[in-house]
Amino acid sequence: MSQHAAESDAVNVTHNQSHAVQARYQARRSRTIALIERMLRSYLRPYLWLLGLSILANVIIAATTGALPWFIQQAIDEVFNGKNETMLLLIPAGVVAISLIKGLATYGSNVIMNFVGQRSTANLQRDLFARLVHGDLAYVSSQHTGAYISIFMNDATRLRDTVSNIIIALVRHLLTIIALIAFMFTINWHLALIYTIIVVPMGISSMRRLGRVTRTASRQSLEETGGLSTLIAETLGGLRIVKAYGQERDQIARAGSTIDRVLEFTMRAIRARAAASPAIEALAGIAVGAIIFVGGYQSMQGNLTAGEFMGFITALLAVYQPLRSVANMQTILQEGVSAGTRVFAILDQHDAVVDARDAKTLEVNQASLRFDNLVFQYEGRDLPALNGVSIEAPAGQTIALVGASGSGKSTLLNLVLRFFDANTGRIEIDGQDIRAVTLESLRAATALVTQDPFLFDDTIANNIAYGTPDATHADIEQAARQAAAHEFITAMPEGYETRVGESGLRLSGGQKQRIAIARAMLKDAPILLLDEATSALDTASEQKVQQALNVLMQGRTSLVIAHRLSTIMH
Repeated sequence: MSQHAAESDAVNVTHNQSHAVQARYQARRSRTIALIERMLRSYLRPYLWLLGLSILANVIIAATTGALPWFIQQAIDEVFNGKNETMLLLIPAGVVAISLIKGLATYGSNVIMNFVGQRSTANLQRDLFARLVHGDLAYVSSQHTGAYISIFMNDATRLRDTVSNIIIALVRHLLTIIALIAFMFTINWHLALIYTIIVVPMGISSMRRLGRVTRTASRQSLEETGGLSTLIAETLGGLRIVKAYGQERDQIARAGSTIDRVLEFTMRAIRARAAASPAIEALAGIAVGAIIFVGGYQSMQGNLTAGEFMGFITALLAVYQPLRSVANMQTILQEGVSAGTRVFAILDQHDAVVDARDAKTLEVNQASLRFDNLVFQYEGRDLPALNGVSIEAPAGQTIALVGASGSGKSTLLNLVLRFFDANTGRIEIDGQDIRAVTLESLRAATALVTQDPFLFDDTIANNIAYGTPDATHADIEQAARQAAAHEFITAMPEGYETRVGESGLRLSGGQKQRIAIARAMLKDAPILLLDEATSALDTASEQKVQQALNVLMQGRTSLVIAHRLSTIMH
């Protein structure tokens, strides 16, 4: 009785495992179909007429490829055996003609498909970049920039290659296979049946297994590539620290380990793709052996001519390349699905900080600022960063927040700019709840100067004018004078056209800070937010920057953050 129960349990486990495998397969299949539908709907729809031309070209390619074995058959039967002089001229002319037509159609199809692939990828990358720029600060900062760069460059490109290759495989190669197999059946259905029974079902089964391996390996390879991009970005960004602490070997070892993992997963995908062709070739070899035997027997019985047999073998050899491409389709598709999953995960991310449905434009009259019983807690933290904070900043006045690191000072600035939204409480500007106004008008009314100002790898003039694109050179120069920056700018070889380098690397800390202040002055916003704007400067630079800040704060409502009372004693 117990043995029967054990056997029953074993059967149930096997049955459940089978159901689980089937469920996973159905889920993968659904995701694959959903991804293809989305690419077609979102990024290929504008080019449907071009895809139509490409399909027409591929129909021509399939027809001309299918016609070649017929010409071979006629050449053997009519020219070599029948000694037909007329066909001696017509058959070569026909072969040349279909070859030229096929070449032109192939060229046109390849150009169209590459254009559609490149254009759709460019649109996808544009949407991806816009999504990251508009995305919530909390979400965007949850991953390293290196991971985003990897997705932006590698995943989007792989998705493009998948779309192009899959469309070609589904249209050109599939039509060619159909045309050639149809020709085989017209010549001898016995031989054609042998081929289709041996190669097609067994090939599909093996490709399905290889596709599963490829998908897993591709996903892991893309993830490790993102990790490698992160490591490179961190190492180059912190190269001085790496050298100062003598960690070059450690960084090189970490990079080597990541590169090895990328290589391992990449090779798994390559081995799966490489196995597809030999599998089809082995099956085709078995089929060819059986066809030669059956065809030879029929020829001995007088049921198959030499021309028919050569035409059939020509079609058989011609079908190998498109069949191999279609066989590889599953593995290529799974690579694209892995890449597309990561890309669309970013595109589908929902923002928490958005304009209210009936948001209005912020109207600033006096620029008074009020914090009312604010409570805010960062995700994943045990304690709130702010708990019941209420502050009033009258119009044109300066409010200083002094405290230790982690006490919530910068969080207040982030909430004013709506980089995050408070859990409870409200922030008002001139009595208007900032959640009820548009983000664009809110941020247009504020100017931010941080402890470590960010400068783009562009000219000084363009960095000052960032956020004020219609500023004239005179406006830029006036802002620089007010920020006590004009003197050192004009002392540079190219003046205002000097490029500052990556993150302003060619400038000192004080120079970068004064350019950032000039940027804020040029924006001329009524509310000024200063986050430790002088804490990282030496005494001489701090005095110059402080003078510039005094000018900047005149007539503006200012919220100043500092660690030390001495910074804001004025």
